[in-house]
Amino acid sequence: MDRPHPVAGPSGAAETEDARLLRELQQKVQRYELIFAATNDVVYELNLETAKVAWNDSLYTQYGYKPSKQVTTLEWWTGHVHPDDAFLLENKITDLFESKTSSWQCEYRFRRADGGYNYVHDRGLLLRDNDGNPLKIIGSLLNMTAQKQLDIAKDEFIALVSHQLRTPLTVIRVYGEMLTGGTFGNLNSEQAQWVRNMTNSSARLIEIVGDILNVSRLDLGRINISAKPHNISELLAGCLRDVQLLADQKGVKLRLEMTKDLPAVPVDEAIFVQIVHNLLTNAIRYTKPGKGLVVVKFGVQKEGYVLSVQDNGIGIPKEAQAHVFDRFYRAKNALLLEAQGSGLGLYLIKVMCDAFGGRAWFTSTPGKGTTFFVQIPKRGMTLR
Repeated sequence: MDRPHPVAGPSGAAETEDARLLRELQQKVQRYELIFAATNDVVYELNLETAKVAWNDSLYTQYGYKPSKQVTTLEWWTGHVHPDDAFLLENKITDLFESKTSSWQCEYRFRRADGGYNYVHDRGLLLRDNDGNPLKIIGSLLNMTAQKQLDIAKDEFIALVSHQLRTPLTVIRVYGEMLTGGTFGNLNSEQAQWVRNMTNSSARLIEIVGDILNVSRLDLGRINISAKPHNISELLAGCLRDVQLLADQKGVKLRLEMTKDLPAVPVDEAIFVQIVHNLLTNAIRYTKPGKGLVVVKFGVQKEGYVLSVQDNGIGIPKEAQAHVFDRFYRAKNALLLEAQGSGLGLYLIKVMCDAFGGRAWFTSTPGKGTTFFVQIPKRGMTLR
């Protein structure tokens, strides 16, 4: 029987192949330990057969716990997840087991020894046996507390500023409408036009403030979806009434086409109305005055419910089509026709569709018009 061939070790002395492999393995382990120590991540290995957890030292140095048998149980771990996040974590793990994927991630709050909570980003890999049965999860907990606190402060600041801006802007708009309505006496044609410009600008500013607040909430993942069965015909008719004045000012005709005998569709009314409003105002603004036609359709297809808003406006240049859903983006021909606009409306639609499991897309011919589509899953709007 051949023996392992001796090789020279670090000190010059001969060492066997087994000893060399063991030394290299120890060096790799030391490197990984140094990496984990440098990142300060809590690293764990969860054995799903025994429900036992092995932690690295970061659990004890970061969270103030002392090593014990109790800490190494799955029950202890789940018992230290914030009650409001426990259901989310359970669903994420269940989805992982039932899927064919091996990686997963989840954000939740994990309790420290002093009773406070850290926001953590849990990233893990699921190991399976040859039959595909889950064996263990190896992962790490990244402390996101400082970033979350910054996000919360940012959200609160934007909400405060938005509220403080909306109040005086609303007052300006109301008084402007009262002036043009003759409440304080008659205005000549020139005065009435200037007041209308002021009123329209204040209304536009209120809309922009609302868009900025919505973008902030979406960026922070603070979107709530509460879907209930709704009569879509009634919702769409209401949306068209809301933009009728803008359409009249532009000389644009509005038309609604609905599939017959459509059942009630589970949608979040606020989100659905926001999407339709953004699509309608875009379509009206980017049609030529006096010749515009906007057609709204809603029906059922194999993949789900589909809303479409079609216009015969300026269309979207080919070089701009890849950027239409980007934040703050506006095509050059749109800027020439309509100076107003924040470039947030379509971005908001895309993010909201992503949130409830739908999708948004469009077809466009420059100079002839654009049709935007929004697909809602057959199950309705649900938070992904």
